Order: sequence, then C-alpha cells, then structure tokens
Amino acid sequence: MTYDLSGRAGLLEILSWARPHDSATERAFCREYLDRITGMRSDAFGNRMLTVGDRPHVLWSCHVDTVAAKGGQQAVGIDENGVASLCDGKAGMSLGADDGAGLWIMINMIAAARPGRYLFHRGEEQGCLGSRWIERNSPDLLCGIEAAIAFDRAGVDDVITHQSFGRTCSDAFASSLALELNGLNRDFGYRPDNTGVYTDTNEYAGIIPECTNLSVGYERQHGPRETLDVVHCEKLLAAMLEIDASKLVIERDPSIVEDDRWWFDRRSHGDAFAEAVADHPALAAWMLEQCGVTLDDFQMEVWAEDMDEGGPYRPLVSS
Repeated sequence: MTYDLSGRAGLLEILSWARPHDSATERAFCREYLDRITGMRSDAFGNRMLTVGDRPHVLWSCHVDTVAAKGGQQAVGIDENGVASLCDGKAGMSLGADDGAGLWIMINMIAAARPGRYLFHRGEEQGCLGSRWIERNSPDLLCGIEAAIAFDRAGVDDVITHQSFGRTCSDAFASSLALELNGLNRDFGYRPDNTGVYTDTNEYAGIIPECTNLSVGYERQHGPRETLDVVHCEKLLAAMLEIDASKLVIERDPSIVEDDRWWFDRRSHGDAFAEAVADHPALAAWMLEQCGVTLDDFQMEVWAEDMDEGGPYRPLVSS
C-alpha cells in the first residue's frame, strides 16, 4: 500500500508528525511514507534514497527530522491566507515545515517521475549527521552529480550561494536557477543570497560543483510559532514539475575553496542587538534553546571565536 501525500491534505499530514531525530515517530514516518515508495532504499545510517531517470545530474535534498522535544502527532491548521501553523503550539514544539515542506515537494516530484537522485537525510537538525555519513562512507552515491539542491530554507526567495563551508554554489548557477523559477511563476522573486547557514548540501560542497539551498516558505523555524506559506509551497512544487534542469549553469570547481566567509561576521549585526541580549540574557538563552542550540553548541562557538579558527569548515546551527 502506498499512502497518498499529494495536494494540500498530504502536506498537512506530513506536518502533523513531530519527528525528532532517532525517535520512534521518525522511524514510523519513514516506514509508513517513504519505504512504501517503489524503488526507495536505505543505507546503513537510515538515509533514504531513490533515483529517477538514467544517470541524473541533479541531486534533490531534504531531511526527515524536525526540531521537537518529543515525537508524536500534533494538530495543524491553515488560515484563510493559506498559512499553516500549530493549533496549540507550546515550548518544545515546532510545525516542522523545516523540513516537512521539502519532504512534500520531493515525494510529489517522485510521483511525477521528475528525473534526479533523491536523498531524504536523517539527523540534519543534529548537525547534518546523515549527509555527513554519506560524504564519509558512500561518496560514490554522489558520482556524476553536478548540482545538489536542498528544499530547506526559510523565506520565499533565496537561492543560497554560501553556507558554513564558505561558497558552495556559484553566482552563475544561483542566478540561472532563480531565472528558471521566476520564469515559471511571475509571483516568484528568487535571487542569489549569500547568507546561508548549514544544511545537508553543505556536506557535499567538496565533491559536487553546485550545492545550494532553496527557500520553501517557512518562517520562525525550530519553535512553536513556526509557519508555512502553503500557497508558495504549492507554487514551488508546480514549478519543480516543469523546470528544465539542463538550463542550469554549472561553473564552480569543488576542489577550490574560496576564502570569502566574510558573510558571517557577528559584529556586522551592530551593537543594538548585543545590548538587547545583555539586557535580557535569560530570554536570549531561552530563544536559543527553542532554536535547537545546546549549551555544548554555544560553548563550542565561544571557543572557536576565542581561537579565531581559520579553517574552511565551521558548522553552526542547522537550516
């Protein structure tokens, strides 16, 4: 039996599952909704993967885990403007559009037989565990891939060029992807953006030429006030069912690490934000916890800043 996750009802069904990494709920979701798809297989870490077409050059990426204190079912509603949110959100909960939206888009692309290699990663919210496992243990899975596109970015208009690796995607590729999307729907305003943080395609930047992250419509991720612009998500899926990936420009050389990590400068945010945090430290700490940042994460960042590390790879907060 294959469950139908098409249409808006399918998207809301995905969002009704709170799926923290390695929880019984995450495992049940994968078993019920991914493993029943014809051709889906799993690696030793539990990442799911499927190839559509002959020797595809594009990898489509999402992750199955969500930020939630515990797994289980949750009530999701949608308002008259097509914005989804939790019906009764509380601390420790999140809508999980990060990355339920990406899951829904990719499942429906598979159903429409759109060519590509599809990777459903585990453990992204815990530090891209699944993609890191693939990069270290089965990089052959990435052979022949020229572009890795993650459906895992907040907002509605970003095509990410930089993540914690540094530059992971050329401006030429990002512009060509934005041009294709905007040409398919005049409501879109996609454009290259260099303020990405950290998602699964970052792990492949040393192997795959073009690695990006695409806005899918969620906001305020990792907390109980997370929302998803369902209308935008539906329009994006419609565009992905038509896009001609052969028109995307492949330019970046993955063997060359560009030292242009200037985009992540804590001081660039100004003194006002720092003063507000200093005035309300307990609130700031609570908000970081709601975003999935642990004390160990924070202490590692403090240590890294004190040491002023100069390496090209510096993992921060996921998504």
